[in-house]
Amino acid sequence: MNKKSEFINREISWLAFNERVLNEAGNSDIPLIERMRFLGIFSNNLDEFFRVRVATLRRAMGISKKPIDPMDFDPEETLQEIQEIINAQQEKFDQYFHVVSEQLSKSGVSLINEKQILKEHIPYLKEFYAEKIKPYLVPVILHHRIPFPQLNDTSIYLICELNKKGASHGSTHALIEISPKLPRFIELPHFGNKRYVIFVDDLIRHFLKDLFNSLHFSKAEAWAIKTTRDAELDIDDDLSKSLVEKMSRSISQRKKGEYIRLNYDNSIPHHVLDLVLKRAKIKTIENISPGGRYHNKKDLMAFPSMGRQDLCWPQQQAVSHAAFHPETDIFSAIRSNDVLLHFPYHSFQHTMDFLRQASIDPDVRTIRITLYRVSKNSQVVNALINAARNGKRVTALVELQARFDEEHNIKITRQLTEAGVRVIPGVQGLKVHCKLILISRRESGKTVRYVYAGTGNFSERTAKVYTDHALLTAHKEIGEEVRKLFEFFESNYIRSVHRHIIVSPFNTRRRLLDLINAEIELAEKGHPAFITLKLNNLVDASMIRKLYEASQAGVKVNLIIRGICSLIENLEGKSENIRVFNIIGRYLEHSRVLVFGNGGNPLYFITSADWMVRNIDHRIETTIPVYSPSIQKELQQMLDIQMSQSKPTKRKTSTDKTPDIQDQVYHFIQSLSQLPQKKNKS
Repeated sequence: MNKKSEFINREISWLAFNERVLNEAGNSDIPLIERMRFLGIFSNNLDEFFRVRVATLRRAMGISKKPIDPMDFDPEETLQEIQEIINAQQEKFDQYFHVVSEQLSKSGVSLINEKQILKEHIPYLKEFYAEKIKPYLVPVILHHRIPFPQLNDTSIYLICELNKKGASHGSTHALIEISPKLPRFIELPHFGNKRYVIFVDDLIRHFLKDLFNSLHFSKAEAWAIKTTRDAELDIDDDLSKSLVEKMSRSISQRKKGEYIRLNYDNSIPHHVLDLVLKRAKIKTIENISPGGRYHNKKDLMAFPSMGRQDLCWPQQQAVSHAAFHPETDIFSAIRSNDVLLHFPYHSFQHTMDFLRQASIDPDVRTIRITLYRVSKNSQVVNALINAARNGKRVTALVELQARFDEEHNIKITRQLTEAGVRVIPGVQGLKVHCKLILISRRESGKTVRYVYAGTGNFSERTAKVYTDHALLTAHKEIGEEVRKLFEFFESNYIRSVHRHIIVSPFNTRRRLLDLINAEIELAEKGHPAFITLKLNNLVDASMIRKLYEASQAGVKVNLIIRGICSLIENLEGKSENIRVFNIIGRYLEHSRVLVFGNGGNPLYFITSADWMVRNIDHRIETTIPVYSPSIQKELQQMLDIQMSQSKPTKRKTSTDKTPDIQDQVYHFIQSLSQLPQKKNKS
């Protein structure tokens, strides 16, 4: 068997994941407005894929003619396959967009264009355009003596052709940037039970003559274009500059990165498209993708509810954890029992209460935290600033290289520093991706350490839409080992030994291989053996081979993989004992859980790390043991729900009612919130 046949190409696997997202737009069991939003999620995912993965493949082609992929997939062949798949997906996207738009119209919500505007809407639109839209429109008249503007890949542009009746010279062309600051959708006055919404693109088209009226053109037409740029950052090695300075410079360079893709309205005249390509200096034909009338379709993620809750998901109110009542002392509750939070089913307010109580508690001495991504106007950042003002020693490791959040993280670094927080701007050569809080508190003359270890970011925004876990524990040894990890960040990178927590890049690969080998040994002796992994991505070739080896030995392996899965299930002679599941629903499955059978006494972990080379060998990640028997049972029940209701990926269709899985998990969490908490035996 050749090497390639052992694996699925990671890019092709990712495209399969994104097609599952796209298929939700065709799922009639999902409310119509949510189906429109799934189209936006698909498009947003694809934009990032081009900015990062396709850009990386193009770079790889420039470095070497030989494959440099660890699984030996040729970048040129991969790019060709990507283009074929995306072309087919684009056709499906257009089909679903048409179908959902038609069904919305039949349900009383019409998405109209500039030619369908009702005369009753004109007075409202004139005022709205004059006050809210026109001030942000600055057309650039294209002239061969004036440099073509750099196209921003977060914006849409309208390329306009302007003509005067009877003019002897040719057409005039102009470029209009539709800034991301403008609302993409404009809700119009409704009449009776009928509601109307229009793209801002079409509103601008409606008023094109008004926009250019001083130039006295008799005819104006416009077509949408959108570019995608290489988003990789090149960080120089100038030791005289701080990391913040180097990151700031690299971010500004990203805005001028190479064009990876140009999307254009396929109704655009050839001579207008040729003008854009020539002036933008886009020569590679593979970079040019025809599309429909609208671009930046990621904005469909924010398609308005239109006052029609019957066309959206039913509201799910986040529940309070049974351990945390309003009058509860959080530290006392955690000392009594480990607590596992499940977002978004549990309220992120518990995280904020944990930080806020620490910020004002006179017995709390230090607060340490790792920040990878946080919300704008972050409550977490505000709590840390408040703690510093209250005299706590606060240390925040802020990862400046969190892709697409670099500018925001530089901003919060400055905010925290100005407030007296000690900020560590990442670790040289290693991206810090773990999600940890360590609070040290003086109790009865001794220091007690409280650990918060999560699978997701400290973001109140994503905590409402990403499924994640967070373990809160006062376990003495875990607290001590997390303290040593923060000392690694703070004290010249002195590495320590960890016996409870697993830390990348130090011991993750070895410990995971040991855990799998233990299951293999059990199976070879005829004992029951199993492994259950819930991850976002499974790509690491050596870990996949070890799972194949486990399968061949008779270990039952269940994998719940949201995104990329390079492992092939049911591969003869290799993976007959492996089943792969996926879940696509109203929430993004982001949690990571590892379970190893361990001869009838299963070992449970939650982790910040996917099984990719970068997470295991090139990032700081933590895998945290779950010792509480009641929480272990809780995790197992959740995994059982997800695996019993979800079909393996090979048999999945767009008609699977996968959102029901998340509904069942929500009801399960609700039931837990009403149970009395049992004392931990650990």
